Amino acid sequence: MRRLSSLAILTLISFCLKSLYTRYEIIGSLEFGGAVVEVSFLFLLFLFLSLLKEKIAHFIYILLNITGSLLLIGAIMYFDYYNSIVTYKSLAQAGQIGDIRTSIFALFKLRYLLLFADLPFLFLYRKRKGLSFKIRRKTYLFLMAANILVIAWGFYKSTNIISEISQYETVGFFAYQFLEASAEKGLLGEDGEEVTPQLVNKIKPSSPKEDPQLNGIARNKNLIIIQLESVQSFLLNKQINNIEVTPNLNKLINEAFYFPHFYTQVGKGNTSDAEFLVNTSIYALGNEPMSTATAGKTLPSLPRHLRQAGYYSATFHANEISFWSRKEMYDALGFDEYFDQDYFGKEDFIAYGVSDEILYKKTIEKLAGFNGQKFYAHIIALSSHYPYDFPETKIAHTITLPDSFNGSIVGSYIKSVSYADFAFGLLLEELKAAGLYDDSVIVVYGDHQGVQTQNEKDTALVNDLVGHDYHSVLDHLNVPLIIKVPSATGGTIDTIGGLVDVYPTIANLLGLDIRDEIVFGTDLLNSKKNTVGIRFYAPTGTFVTKEYTFSPGKTRDSGKITLIENRNESPATPDSIKELNKILEFMKSSDAYIRSIE
Repeated sequence: MRRLSSLAILTLISFCLKSLYTRYEIIGSLEFGGAVVEVSFLFLLFLFLSLLKEKIAHFIYILLNITGSLLLIGAIMYFDYYNSIVTYKSLAQAGQIGDIRTSIFALFKLRYLLLFADLPFLFLYRKRKGLSFKIRRKTYLFLMAANILVIAWGFYKSTNIISEISQYETVGFFAYQFLEASAEKGLLGEDGEEVTPQLVNKIKPSSPKEDPQLNGIARNKNLIIIQLESVQSFLLNKQINNIEVTPNLNKLINEAFYFPHFYTQVGKGNTSDAEFLVNTSIYALGNEPMSTATAGKTLPSLPRHLRQAGYYSATFHANEISFWSRKEMYDALGFDEYFDQDYFGKEDFIAYGVSDEILYKKTIEKLAGFNGQKFYAHIIALSSHYPYDFPETKIAHTITLPDSFNGSIVGSYIKSVSYADFAFGLLLEELKAAGLYDDSVIVVYGDHQGVQTQNEKDTALVNDLVGHDYHSVLDHLNVPLIIKVPSATGGTIDTIGGLVDVYPTIANLLGLDIRDEIVFGTDLLNSKKNTVGIRFYAPTGTFVTKEYTFSPGKTRDSGKITLIENRNESPATPDSIKELNKILEFMKSSDAYIRSIE
C-alpha cells in the first residue's frame, strides 16, 4: 500500500500547470500529445517520491517546487534571448550569472512571477496532515507502467526529430534533459568512421572553383581580425532620416571584399564560440560552449599555422580572461599571448569591459610596438552587447533616431551599433596613423544576432527597417563579413558563407597551405556553391544555400524552405531533404572530430 499525501497531489498539479505554462510561453501552443508526455513524466517522478518517508518526501516536494520554478523561469528567459531550449549543461555556466546580470534583468518580465504564486500556500500547507490517498500495490504498479509507456512513446517519437524545439514539444522540459543526456552519452547514436582531411573534402557541401583566385596575394602581411559584438547586416548601408547608421563600415565595404550572405553559426558559447569558429573552421557543438569543450586540447588552428609562418599572435578582449573560460580556449587555440582586463583596465566601462574606444586605442599601442614583426591580432569588441545601455557621455557618438524608436529595444540596439561603428572608425584612423592600415589584411565580422523583437512595437520597427517580415534566419542570423586586402580592389561576393568559412578564406589570401588540415569551411573567394549549417539560434537541421533557407519540421523527412529572392515559403522538396541529410552528416563529422582531439 502506497500513500500520496494531499501536499504531493497539490505540488504535482502545481508543477504540471507550471510546466504547461512554460510550454505555452516558449512554443505558443499546448500540443496535446507532448503535454500528456510532460505530465506523465512528472507523475512518474512523484510516484517514485511516494516511496520515501512522508517528512522527507514533503521536504523534497518544496525543494523541487522552488528549484523547478527557477529552472522554468530560466528556460523561458533563455529561449527569449537564444531561441533555443536550455539544458542541464547550462548549469556549468551558473558562475557567469553575476557577469551577465544586466542582461538577465532586461529579459525578466513580471508575469514570470506566476511560477512562484503557489509557493507561500504550499509552504504553509506542508505542516497540515490533510488527506492522503491510498494506492494499492497493483494500482501503483499499473500507474507506473502506464506512465513509463507514455514516456517511452514520446521518446520513440523524438528519435525521428532533429529540431530541439520539436523534441521539447514532444516530451516536455524535464524529460528533454534526459533525452539530451542520452544523446550526449551516445545512447541514441553510433560512432562513424575516422575523420580525415580526405573524408571531410569528400562530404563537404561545397565545391571549389576550377581556377582559384588571389592565392598568396597578401603573403607576409599582418592580419587584424575585428569581432563586432551583436552587429547584424541589415543595418549596413542603412539610412534613417537620410543619416547612415554605420558610415565607417560602409566606407570600408567600398574598398574591400564584402559578403552580404554571411551567417553566424555560434552555439551555446555565443561570443566565445565565434572566436573558436573563426580560428579553427570547426563547427561549434551547439549544446556546450567550445571554451569548455576544448579545455586541455591542442587544436589545429589559425594561430598555430601562422606561428609556423613566422607570425606572433595575440587576442585582445576587455573582459576578464576567466569569462566563458577563455584562458583555456586561448591555450587550446595556441595564441602566443592574450590581453584582457588586467591590461585594458576599467576606465570608461561599458557593458562587459572598457569602451571600444579604449579597447582599440590600447590595442594599437601594443601592435605599433612590434617593430616589423609579422603579427595576427584578434580583437573582440564588446560595447554593443545586450541590453544596449549606454552612458550619457556616449550618446553624442550615436545616430539620432525618430521619436517612434523611443523606449524600444530596436532603438537601443541601433544606437549601440551606431556607437560600435563610431569606435570602429577611430580604429581605422589609428591603424593609418600607426602605419599598419596599408600593410595588413583587415577582417571584420559580426559574432551573432543582436536585435530583440519581443513585442509588437519592436517587431513593427524592425519589419519597417528591413522592408519585409523579419526572418528568423535570413535576417536574424545574417551578420557582416568584410575583408580588406592590401593591393586588391575588392567587391561584393554573393557566395553563401558562415563563420566556419573565415579561416580557409584567410588562408588562401595569406598563401597558407591547409590541404593537410581538417577544415570544415570553404574559401568563400573561390567557391562555386556552399551550404551553411546552423544550430542553437535555430533548430539543428537549419541550413542556407544560395537559393533558400531550410527549417526542419517535426520529422526527418519534413521541413520548410524559404526562398532568399522573394521570401516565398513552401514545403520541403526531395532535393532539400537530401541536402539536409548531407549537412547533418557533415556537422556530425565535425562533432566527432572535435571530440577526438586530445
